[in-house]
Amino acid sequence: MDDPLRLNKRIFELIKAGNFDAAEAELHQAQLQARNVADHSALDDVLSLLVMVQCRKQPPDLSKAESYCLEREQVIGTGYAKAQYAMTLYWAIGDPVRTVTKAREAIVASREEGDDKTAYQSLGLLGLALLDTHQDHEAFSVLNEICQMVSRRPRIVVGDETLFLERLGARANDTKTVTMIQDLAKTLSPVCRDPAFKARLQKLAQA
Repeated sequence: MDDPLRLNKRIFELIKAGNFDAAEAELHQAQLQARNVADHSALDDVLSLLVMVQCRKQPPDLSKAESYCLEREQVIGTGYAKAQYAMTLYWAIGDPVRTVTKAREAIVASREEGDDKTAYQSLGLLGLALLDTHQDHEAFSVLNEICQMVSRRPRIVVGDETLFLERLGARANDTKTVTMIQDLAKTLSPVCRDPAFKARLQKLAQA
């Protein structure tokens, strides 16, 4: 197998140049090699890159992108693989209904694996999909879960929840929800490392 870092760099260069067919052909070769030696780690990387190529080409080939997501989920089977599938369903394919199902699967699997980062990321995505499908009560339950998770101080990446908090706050018409969002933002903003997300959380804390 080729060195993963070198493969990543070459694929990104091909994408930047608009050579999507060349990128896909090279990745198919790497995919075959990884399958032949049952290297699941390498196959995970290759399938992730194949999804990205299909989503970025013009026009995107979303059916192919989803087929690679499905293969990745079946072969790798981690909560993170399910979360990436859910991300593709939401951001690339635009299917919030199926995102709800897949994000919930990702949360269950990642919690079983002790993967707090993926569980936290998936909660934010689930919240967005629930709002899009007008399940506001369920979205409020997700806010509760996020608050409880943050209170336990797990290892998470702060920022993944920001868009969900903004959209929920814009829709909320009760003091309890608004206050919860403000208090959560006050807790998260000081530990957020991304300047853009930090500023957005600070704005929420002052709303």
